[in-house]
Amino acid sequence: MKVSFMKTCVLFPKAFSYNYIDGSVAHSIDSHSMYEEYLSPSDFAGPKLLRKRMTSRSMSLINRDKPGMAAEKKMPKMLHVEDSAQIRLLVSIFLKNEFDVESVENGEVAIKQAQSKQYDFILMDINLGRGIDGFDVVKRIRDLENYKSTPIIALTTNDYPNVREACITSRVNAYIQKPFDKSYLIGTIQEINNRLAQEASQ
Repeated sequence: MKVSFMKTCVLFPKAFSYNYIDGSVAHSIDSHSMYEEYLSPSDFAGPKLLRKRMTSRSMSLINRDKPGMAAEKKMPKMLHVEDSAQIRLLVSIFLKNEFDVESVENGEVAIKQAQSKQYDFILMDINLGRGIDGFDVVKRIRDLENYKSTPIIALTTNDYPNVREACITSRVNAYIQKPFDKSYLIGTIQEINNRLAQEASQ
């Protein structure tokens, strides 16, 4: 994939600051600038920027080793939900040095996995073919007590209607339009971790 064909990453910087009442959004989504930040492929281009973003401070948010554990660090665990075998393989190759990636092909399996395991990050394809779509899967995972603040990125071709509102109501941290390359995906993950690190330090 070439950078020139990539589209947009949309971050929701307030994703962990939303107020919810009985699972529904309690704030207005009319204000564009308050809840979205658009990043183009050029924001993640080049090894210098990636090295700058991949700081130990940001990575510490997804390396949640408990005190007293063995010195050898475990890779953070990622759940990747995608119905395309080719894309599952591609993402596992992209992230093999960053995450312990576990891939599943549909939403029903993803929910069961989240119920039985703890993941540090979730990549969610939106159009999963048969069964429930990715936004519905995210909503059900967000209802689990241990996934209230887990970073989630939605992957979409942006053919999904009302994608912005769906992202906000399902409480994803960002969505990436397909196609994307390795630096773009890792850059988005690191940007989310940087935002979380900033919030944690305040």
